[in-house]
Amino acid sequence: MGNLPQQPINAHATDPISAQKLTRRTLLGNGVKAGVGATMLGPLLAACGDDSSSSAKPNGPVTIQYAALNDQTGEQAAEIARFNDLHKGKIKVEYQQLPPVATDQYNKFVSAFRAQSEVPDVVHIDVTWPAQFASSSWLEPLDKYASADYLKQFYPSAANVAKIDGKIYGIQRYLDIGLLYYRTDLVQKYGGQVPQTRADMEAMATKILAGEKANGIQYGYLMPGKKIEAIVDEWLEFLWGAGGNIGNPGSLKIDDASSIDALQYMHDLIYNKKLSPTGTNTYAPNDILNLFNNGQAPFMRNWTFAYALANNPKNSKVAGKVGIAPTLALNGGKGQGCTGGWVLAINANSKYKDESWAFIDFLLSKETQTSLAQNAGLVSTRPDVVSDPTLQSKHPQFKDLATILNSGHNRPQLKTYNQFTTPLQAAINGVLSNQQSAADALHGVQSQVASLA
Repeated sequence: MGNLPQQPINAHATDPISAQKLTRRTLLGNGVKAGVGATMLGPLLAACGDDSSSSAKPNGPVTIQYAALNDQTGEQAAEIARFNDLHKGKIKVEYQQLPPVATDQYNKFVSAFRAQSEVPDVVHIDVTWPAQFASSSWLEPLDKYASADYLKQFYPSAANVAKIDGKIYGIQRYLDIGLLYYRTDLVQKYGGQVPQTRADMEAMATKILAGEKANGIQYGYLMPGKKIEAIVDEWLEFLWGAGGNIGNPGSLKIDDASSIDALQYMHDLIYNKKLSPTGTNTYAPNDILNLFNNGQAPFMRNWTFAYALANNPKNSKVAGKVGIAPTLALNGGKGQGCTGGWVLAINANSKYKDESWAFIDFLLSKETQTSLAQNAGLVSTRPDVVSDPTLQSKHPQFKDLATILNSGHNRPQLKTYNQFTTPLQAAINGVLSNQQSAADALHGVQSQVASLA
């Protein structure tokens, strides 16, 4: 969803199998059942050795492994089960379920790719990773599968997000954007106007804290603060909402007055305004969602995935009382959520690329994308799904998202994105941990990122 890469682990220095080509697929997939609970990607790096017969297709169905984030809705497992049923006896997909935080996913993918592992065959990767992965020859070009006409089924950004040096290395599965989540009942009770600015949110959150403490409200505003990509996204949103920017690749500027003010505001929400929890520096998006769903705060910054979970009575005490709006701005500014999403791609070392593409094609079909939107609340990369009247009638958030998506903003498109986000994550987290000032933190990173391209 939107938490992205931290520093990759050095497989060559820390992993004894990093120099060996992993080919024993049956060992790597041991114990995994198609479409149901799953293992972590770690076992992919637990097997080694060469299997000279691996290039031949098996007598039974071809087994491919799909590595993707932990799905709490059950939709992903259901999609895999449908695909396996449709291709019974020919192709079988095994679901390798990854940790919920993308930083951890990134590190696992890098380790597997560096080890030249044949699995996972199909990878579900963040929109900021294709440039690095493709330039390292870790991803298979999809041009022979995805023609120009085929790509017209998707929003242009989704079709081109993994286009590197003229070749397509992946297609976006769903869109994402940072959102302000709010309690509709409390907003109505305390003024009726959804906050658009920092000041509006602060004023209303303070009133709600004072008036609803006996009803379980403990915090005013929830935001991720753990050392993961989400905190870079949040910082950028506060910066963009104040009319600032960080420049262009090759000449990045992250320590001007607006940048420092955005980070100082995040610090102040915790320690001065006391609207955010003191433990914010340890929270990932799922952590704050749990607090929000438990009825402990009126406002939260999170990704689109949170909507379905927050409005599901099985998961949430506030189901049916949750709305979405653009991220916060300064007076006179405009909220601009950080755009994101996830891309489907094929491991360049996979032995079963045709079968892998068949699975990707299934996941991108209108039928599957409609199911994804209906059951997981995720934003399809197909306009014919997002604009479907039946879907919008059942899921009104898609009408709101159509407008909010138009105000979104992209992170810098860098082939060295990890070198940009890693020091920033550490700097921002340090400020949210109350260990250094916003100015010192960003000044300390500027020289490391200024010339990244």
